[in-house]
Amino acid sequence: MAISRGGVMFFADPTAAFANIGRALGQGGRLAFICPQPAGPDAEESRALGLLASLLHAPTPQESTGVDLAAAMASLSDPDRTGKVLGAAGFEDIRITGVQAATCWGQDAADAVDFYVSRHPGAEVTEPARAAMRDALRPYETERGVLLAAGVWVVTARRAG
Repeated sequence: MAISRGGVMFFADPTAAFANIGRALGQGGRLAFICPQPAGPDAEESRALGLLASLLHAPTPQESTGVDLAAAMASLSDPDRTGKVLGAAGFEDIRITGVQAATCWGQDAADAVDFYVSRHPGAEVTEPARAAMRDALRPYETERGVLLAAGVWVVTARRAG
């Protein structure tokens, strides 16, 4: 069995990569992974993270790494495409199920801001910007941390054979 909790969407050639995984699994081997669902502009996570991004003065991930991370994150967000990729890679019994969940961004607003900023190397964040970011996340603070509603796809498949 192969399990991924959010990395497979970064494959440069997903069909080839899943075919390689399938060969390693062997006949009847199972695959399970999660990947993000597309978030609409009105989704809680989109609104909160969009506000944080507007307060952050940093090069975009593509500018700093040469990789379009937003496109990579969305590479398996279309279930039809994901099913076709897995089928072409030799998988069958493909099941793709949408799950809504709360994603935890930190223990409190300050911790969530630190985590968010850490994902943007080279960011220049003034204290007033940090304060505004903390204020933006306070409505999402709970006893379990800063929680933002988000959706993922849970994908399972079996190696044909």
